[in-house]
Amino acid sequence: MMRAVVACVLVVLFSLPSGAATAAPAGLAPYAQQTATAPAGPDITPAPTTEDAADSKQRLVIGIAAVVLLGIVILGHRARRKRMKKG
Repeated sequence: MMRAVVACVLVVLFSLPSGAATAAPAGLAPYAQQTATAPAGPDITPAPTTEDAADSKQRLVIGIAAVVLLGIVILGHRARRKRMKKG
């Protein structure tokens, strides 16, 4: 049972994006909002590169492998439990 829990935790950790730990800032209170809008600044988010695509593909493959292995473990434990009940 403990192995299944550890496997589930690993699946969740590998499936999260890299920046998932950062929280979004809360909205400003109505009295603190500005009436005039500031000019739009430069877009500082970098464009996705081939390295980012390879990293996300690798994370997907690892996640799928972890799910498959978890399924094998669960099915093996069920089969073992059935054999123990019979004999």
